[in-house]
Amino acid sequence: MKTLAHRNIPITIIGGGIHGVSIAIRLLREVPTAASRLTIVDRYPLPLTQWRRKTECQGMTFLRSPAVHHISPDALGIVEYAERHNRTSELAPPYAQPSTQLFWDFCNAAFTELTPPQIYYRFEVAKLRWDKGAGEFPFRLISTNNEGFRSGCVILAIGADDCAYIPPEFMQWQRQYPEIILHASQFAINAGNEQGSGGKIVIVGGGLTAGTLAKSLRERGHGVALIARKELKVEQFDFPPVWLGPKALTEFANETDFLRRYDIIQQNRGEGSITPDIMESLVSASNVDLYPKTCIRNIIANEKCPVARRLQIETTRGTITNVSRVILATGYQFDLRRYGFLADLIAKHPIPLVRGLPCLDDDLQLYPVQNLFGSGSIAQLQIGPAAGNIAGANLAYERLREKLLVLLSA
Repeated sequence: MKTLAHRNIPITIIGGGIHGVSIAIRLLREVPTAASRLTIVDRYPLPLTQWRRKTECQGMTFLRSPAVHHISPDALGIVEYAERHNRTSELAPPYAQPSTQLFWDFCNAAFTELTPPQIYYRFEVAKLRWDKGAGEFPFRLISTNNEGFRSGCVILAIGADDCAYIPPEFMQWQRQYPEIILHASQFAINAGNEQGSGGKIVIVGGGLTAGTLAKSLRERGHGVALIARKELKVEQFDFPPVWLGPKALTEFANETDFLRRYDIIQQNRGEGSITPDIMESLVSASNVDLYPKTCIRNIIANEKCPVARRLQIETTRGTITNVSRVILATGYQFDLRRYGFLADLIAKHPIPLVRGLPCLDDDLQLYPVQNLFGSGSIAQLQIGPAAGNIAGANLAYERLREKLLVLLSA
């Protein structure tokens, strides 16, 4: 099997998720010869492993994004794929949202563009170093098993999966009951453990993950309580579609205060929303209790419950007893400092941050490090509310395109 050890790679993408693969495919479509000068590295053996795992763990059957947003530059690519394989029934109305299985199969077909030669490598980056003035390949990437190679340009497509957010008030309760109170990223609906066992499963959060988990669990016969601090919002998409158009993006770019940009992102994404179809299934379900505009005051062991390890949750709207599991569907908060492989680089070359997000330049470069770029959640302060979504991959590539083409022609 080929390795990257001691090689010099012109362009390296760290992250084999939707953004990393999408950028690679778009670049290869424009410059087919780039295959020998481009590499994707990721901790997992196959591209999109984490995306696949997350959708399966939640029981997600259809994407929220419409069919025009996917990893290929062809807007109708997945629709045409569905038509060729007689799978148009897997495009849900009203915006032809693909099923997760259709999306996965389409991506697998697109992955063939990444070989030959081999482009994707299982390589978990432990350290990323930049030696300014070190020549054509100033970046040094070292893996967790001490394998290393050099690169002329690095694109961070790392997402926010390592930045699970646990609200401060839950930290003490989670330390008390670590096997019962879990972040959604630690939970799987088909784990085969005692996640139900007749007790009620409490989900904390008001976004799509919370709604999807509640729907999946109630379909499996579990009693569910969904608790949200605010009124539950019902929206088809998780941000206003205007953020994919030139007007909103131009206004965002004209805002020079990066803290203000951060606030704009929070206002447009908020605390999440649930799609109309999922909300309809929750409202009509007899085994789902909804607690909007509700806060949790305390979580204690339910001593009166005959079943061991049950909790009692005291809320502003009453007490929930016989709780067997608490799932924190409280999302993620990207923070560049959470990524250990960047620690030395950030210490040596301080990158301006706003609430953990780097202040990238217009080309998505992490100033002052030259030819270090970002895509996905890391690029929010430039791309806006759509940055971390599938559509954000295309927006990022449009910003990166000229720089990458120049690097490939050098």
